[in-house]
Amino acid sequence: MRVTFLAAAGLLATAMLTSSVSAETLRYAAATPALTLDPHSTSDFTTTALYRQMYDSLVGLTDEMGTEPGIAIEWEHDGDKTWRFTLRDDVVFHDGTALTAEDVAFSIMRQASSPQYRGLFGTISSAVAVDDTTVDVTSTVGDPILPQRMTRLFIMSKAWAEEHDIAEVPQLAATGSEAYSLRNANGTGALKLVSHDPSTRTVMERNEDFWGEAEGNIDEFIFMPIGSAPTRLASLLSGEVDMIMDLPLQDIQRVETTAGYTASQIPQLSWMQLEMDGTRDVAIEAYDKAGNQLEANPLKDVRVRQAFAHAIDAQLIVDRVMRGSARVVGIPSVPGLAGHQPQIDQRLETDLDKAKALLAEAGYPDGFQIQLNCPLERYVNTDEICRAAASMLARINVDVRVNGMLWPDFAAMLVNGPDSSFHLIGAGPNSWNGQDTFTSIIMTRSTETSMGQFNWALWSNERVDEIGIELASTFDEDRRNELFEEGFTIARDNVHAVYLHQAMLSWASADRFTTQLRGDGVPLLLEAKVAE
Repeated sequence: MRVTFLAAAGLLATAMLTSSVSAETLRYAAATPALTLDPHSTSDFTTTALYRQMYDSLVGLTDEMGTEPGIAIEWEHDGDKTWRFTLRDDVVFHDGTALTAEDVAFSIMRQASSPQYRGLFGTISSAVAVDDTTVDVTSTVGDPILPQRMTRLFIMSKAWAEEHDIAEVPQLAATGSEAYSLRNANGTGALKLVSHDPSTRTVMERNEDFWGEAEGNIDEFIFMPIGSAPTRLASLLSGEVDMIMDLPLQDIQRVETTAGYTASQIPQLSWMQLEMDGTRDVAIEAYDKAGNQLEANPLKDVRVRQAFAHAIDAQLIVDRVMRGSARVVGIPSVPGLAGHQPQIDQRLETDLDKAKALLAEAGYPDGFQIQLNCPLERYVNTDEICRAAASMLARINVDVRVNGMLWPDFAAMLVNGPDSSFHLIGAGPNSWNGQDTFTSIIMTRSTETSMGQFNWALWSNERVDEIGIELASTFDEDRRNELFEEGFTIARDNVHAVYLHQAMLSWASADRFTTQLRGDGVPLLLEAKVAE
C-alpha cells in the first residue's frame, strides 16, 4: 500500500511579506523565561513557544493543530518503514545561506538524539538526503504518525552548528562554558533574533526573506518574562507591555472592564493530573500517622489509587479554583487531540464512602501521610489546586503535605529521577496525537528504549504496553480507535493518574493589537496586527 499526502496548490504559493508604513513593535510577557534557544535541547512548551518563532518545523502546524506544508511540501509513505519528504527549494536561513536536504537530514538526526525528544523521535533510525529536495526518514517501525511528529522537528543549519561547535545537542546547563545556541539562533522562521537575555528580554524582528505568508503588520517583537502575576498585569495596564500570556483567572474581569484592553481564552491541548508512584516498593515521603516511614508503597495498590480518584472532586476544583475556566477530564486525552474518545471521557465519581472502603480493603483504614510536590507558576493556579486536593484527601484520613517548588527545580526533580511519589503535572502528547500519549506518558518507562520517557509516575500495565506497541505501527483508523478506547479505559479504571481538568489558556492585550494564541500556547506573532 502506498499512502501519499499532497499539499493543496494554493498553500504552496509563496507570498510576499506584508509591509507596514511605519515600524511597529509588540511587547509581550509571560510567566516563565525560555530555557534555551536551541530547538533540540528541550521539549518544554514555554521554551518552544519562543524558538518556534525563529525555527521552522519540517511539517507545518495549522492553528487547529493539524498538518500543513512547512519546509516539506509533500510526504508519502512507502508501505514499510520509510517516509519520503519533498522540500521547498526557496528557503534560506537567517544568515543568508540556502537550506539544503543535508540540513534537514542533519536536523532530524540531531533532534532524534536529544534526551528530551527520545519519546517523540527515538524510533527514527536514519535520515538520508536523496537529492537536493528529497529526504527519506526510516524508523524501526512503519510509524503512521511520523508527519504529525514532524510538526515538532525544527530545522537548523548544519554548517552553522558545526561552526559553533554545537553539532551535538548541548545540555541545558553545559559544564564549563555556555553553548552558543543558548543565546543565538539561525533558523528559517518568520522572525529573526536580534538579541536574547534569558532573564530579561528577547528581541526579534520580521524576516523579510521568509518563504511563507505573513498577514501581520508588526516589525519588531520583544518578549519579557515576568514571573509575578500582579506585576505582569500591572505592566500591561500601565502600557509597559502590549500583551500578556498567563493572565490570572481572577484578573479576567478586571481586564474586561478596563477601557482599551481585551481578555481572551482558548482551550489548552493538555490536561492536569495527579501522578502517583506505581512502581517503587517504598514510596518517597510516605508515612503512617505516627510519622514512621511506610514499609510498603500504598500507591502501588490500585485500591488506594481508586480511593484517591473517588475522594478528589475535580468538578469542584474546576468551579472554585479554576473559576469555571476549565473542563473536567476523565481519560488521558482532551478534545482536539487525535484519538480522543468522548464516549468514555467520564472520570470516576466522587464518593467518599467508597474511597474510605477501598482504603480499608487495602490495609489503610486509618489512612497515612504523604507529600504532594507541586510546581509553582508553571500552570494556572497550581498552588490552589494542590491545596484543594490535599483538603479533599483529608476527608478520607490521608494527610497531605504540599511541597511547593519553582518550575526549574520541579522539572529537574522529575528529569533526574524521578524523585517524587506524588505530584501535580500537566500532560499532553507532543505530536497532538494520542499515540504519543501511550508511547511517551503511560507506557512502562524504560531506560533502554524511548518508551515511557515522560511516565514520571512510573506506572505500568502490560496490556497498555501491548496497545502502545500496536498503535505505533497500525495505519488502519478503525483499529486505531479500538485501541485508543481500550487503552484509555484501562488507564482510567486502573487510575494511571487522577485526571483533573483541561484548562483554558488566558491572555490579554491592548485593544489596538489583534493577537491570537494556539492551543499549544504559541502566540501567532506573525499574524499579530496593530491598528494603523
